[in-house]
Amino acid sequence: MFIYRIGDMFKSEADCLINTVNCEGYMGKGIAYQFKLLFPENYKDYIKACKTGHLRIGTLHYYKERGKVLINFPTKNKWRENSRIEYIEKGLNELVKLLPMLDVHTIAIPPLGCGNGGLEWSEVKGLIEKKLNVLSKKYTFILYEPSQYYSQVALSNPQMSVSSLVLMEIKMRLNKFNKMRLQKASFFTNIFYNDDYFKFDKYHYGPYAYSIDIISKKIKEFQSYYGLNETKDTYDMVYKIICSDKTNKTLEALSPAIKKATDYVNIIRSDKKLEGVSTILYLLQKYKELNSDNIIKEFKMWSKDKGDRFSAQYILDCTDYLLDTGIIEKGFFDNYRISEYKNVEII
Repeated sequence: MFIYRIGDMFKSEADCLINTVNCEGYMGKGIAYQFKLLFPENYKDYIKACKTGHLRIGTLHYYKERGKVLINFPTKNKWRENSRIEYIEKGLNELVKLLPMLDVHTIAIPPLGCGNGGLEWSEVKGLIEKKLNVLSKKYTFILYEPSQYYSQVALSNPQMSVSSLVLMEIKMRLNKFNKMRLQKASFFTNIFYNDDYFKFDKYHYGPYAYSIDIISKKIKEFQSYYGLNETKDTYDMVYKIICSDKTNKTLEALSPAIKKATDYVNIIRSDKKLEGVSTILYLLQKYKELNSDNIIKEFKMWSKDKGDRFSAQYILDCTDYLLDTGIIEKGFFDNYRISEYKNVEII
């Protein structure tokens, strides 16, 4: 039979829980993130399945932990992509085959592919009922309607790294804090450090490092585990736990770059301007040298949204700002490049 609920799936009486995942080994958002916190061994086995290619669209990965059978159900291939209804259908077809092989009776199912996945619950719900109806006399299916899932507390002490200290130092130095500014201040830390401490890729609002989101979540887990609220208190405790000569050397090496980066970002009050200058720098990192026309061309080719939001003149203004503040310089044939010495002048 089918039962419909709203609330915390993890408090249900179900002996089998369905987890929505991608095929890249990331459990960074939504219900998958809750599974990661509550079932760490399942998370490790899921990563192995992704790396070996055993988990892909149309297949299911299951694992038993803490008395529950956990089924990792791919609703998307790559974590950045949206879910697709055909992926849900393929997974449900496989679920019909898998359940008779498992010693389970009650299955809790979240809104597959909805929320972060972007699918409409009404369509997904209808498909679940259609596909699982053949098993509805033998099993109890608890369908959890879309809702704000309760936050979970990590069951074990989250392992922290020096990168968490770096990120917290950046956060504490920012006058205005949001996720975008944390990302861009970290990107500028790379620029002033003359090395890629964080790995950045092309994303919606300019250069983006997925690792920063992962580290940020680790910090939140650590705060939750120890009952901490303030970043400074968290920094001090993490430092006490992981303090070593290697940690100190890394922090000492990065500290000047962090200070320069956050000072520079703090002066740029507009988030749009910050997005603009960091995007141009990312392009100059990629191509080494570009003239004004090619900067505008590559900037507008980044994405349609970006091309619509940034005029050619605005892009040139951002380029001039980088030039005036010493981050970039002009070389031969009026080509721009990132300055080797970056004698930054705050304006």
